[in-house]
Amino acid sequence: MSTNMKDIETIPTTVPEGTPLPIEAQSVENFGSWVPTPSKSSSSGRFAQIEVIPCKVCGDKSSGVHYGVITCEGCKGFFRRSQSGPVNYQCPRNKNCVIDRVNRNRCQYCRLQKCIALGMSRDAVKFGRMSKKQREKVEDEANMVKQGRLNGLSSPQYGYQSNGYTYTISNTQPAQPAQPAQQEFPTSTDNGSFTPTTTTTTTTTTPPHPHPVTLLRAIDLMDPVSFGKAVMEAHMRTCLYNNDQIETLKQRPATAEQVITYQSMTHRQLWIEMAEKITLAVQQIIEFAKMVPGFMDLSQDDQIMLLKAGSFELALMQVCRVYDSASDSVIFGNNYVPLDAFSVLNDEESILMRSIFEFVKIIQNLKITDSELALLSALILISSDRPGLKDTTDIQKLHEKILTALKLEIGANHHDDHELLSKVLTQTPILRTFSLHHIRALNRFRETAADVEFPALHKELFSVETVESS
Repeated sequence: MSTNMKDIETIPTTVPEGTPLPIEAQSVENFGSWVPTPSKSSSSGRFAQIEVIPCKVCGDKSSGVHYGVITCEGCKGFFRRSQSGPVNYQCPRNKNCVIDRVNRNRCQYCRLQKCIALGMSRDAVKFGRMSKKQREKVEDEANMVKQGRLNGLSSPQYGYQSNGYTYTISNTQPAQPAQPAQQEFPTSTDNGSFTPTTTTTTTTTTPPHPHPVTLLRAIDLMDPVSFGKAVMEAHMRTCLYNNDQIETLKQRPATAEQVITYQSMTHRQLWIEMAEKITLAVQQIIEFAKMVPGFMDLSQDDQIMLLKAGSFELALMQVCRVYDSASDSVIFGNNYVPLDAFSVLNDEESILMRSIFEFVKIIQNLKITDSELALLSALILISSDRPGLKDTTDIQKLHEKILTALKLEIGANHHDDHELLSKVLTQTPILRTFSLHHIRALNRFRETAADVEFPALHKELFSVETVESS
């Protein structure tokens, strides 16, 4: 996947916003919408109108909760149209377009991804009105936004980019008038490292709140079933190879000449080749993480720490899909290559490789589905016990939500194996051992080949510091 961030012309949607709906469609749509009723507990005697909370997708004026998320009429209609039949949206850029009120029509693909990542779902209409607790959260957020507007302020959003993937994080800063400002955001170079870059943006801030409240997030509105579907959607859209491609590649194993090519590589050549393949997998893992509901609500620092700690482990989970035990081969590039082709690895590296694939066989023998693998990957990524995390309470809450969805999914798919969840969870700690041994083997290689230049993202994720903090 290219990480080139050059501006490319985008294609506006051909469907105008605000297109009137037939009465029947309006009725169905309204069933998926919700606007809070007056709150008797409001100290001001007036309830906080939900419309003061901007659309979670584009930031425009919202009109209620639609398909489980607070959105404007435009994004509500866009999501409805995207679900009404087969769509084949394509991103003309790098699948990282900014979706805001001005740009929302320029890329249907990225707009739909943002809707899904926030938790918009057709299934959301099945669960009726919000609970009292959820309603109070909405009203708290609405009151907070209204208070900010009275002071000429609004809640800010800060963006940063990691390997070409744009993140948006809400922050609260001391009150000050909105004004253009030069800000430094971590962004990526063409080869994927985290480096600062300066950009001009309009900064708006929120005044301190005398009584801190928990803002309503899209994740709070999602039931475990909808959450599981969103994670599965994230997996399907970001995995390097879908099931059809895997089956096709199984029919196209590496030729004898290709195997000889790998066997003839020098030790350093093979390490470089493996680093490039791992980096490609990590790029997709970052994209997957962005689409896991709740991940983007975490702080920027915690997002980076979780990715640094979990990327290699999630890459190994993906290997479980592309290893063929019958031929003892794995997809490497665009062919199934037998493990014997990597004979240039030293003893330590060969033992690690064989141990990894023994683990892969165990996972494959558990016969977990793609949806369960997706949720398991999310569970591994969102772990509150990773070193260096700050907001462990929020991370643990999200971890528990993922675990609940995974329990339901396994229960629905494996009626005859009540111990499967326990078997799966027992295996996951082994991944941390593999990650640690991988870093140690990598650092030993670097000692003997200090001149080898790995991809910047690879260097950023897999370093000596990672070993020391594990």
